[in-house]
Amino acid sequence: MENRGMTDKSMSRTLAIEIATKTMTVINPANRGLRVLDLLEKHGFRRVAEPDLEIVSDRERLVAWLRDAFRIA
Repeated sequence: MENRGMTDKSMSRTLAIEIATKTMTVINPANRGLRVLDLLEKHGFRRVAEPDLEIVSDRERLVAWLRDAFRIA
């Protein structure tokens, strides 16, 4: 399986806030999920399913989703 150097890693709160803040600059909420995926790839995180519209419509919910999706037990 080729993952272009992407590994399972945890996400810091600071990076989650940065990604969420950059995502919220996208005017059309329907396109924010794509922006999240682009930013995750840029930071070397594994590919995940696009978050739901209600998650990408609220910055704090997006931060929580990111932290939860990239938490290592």
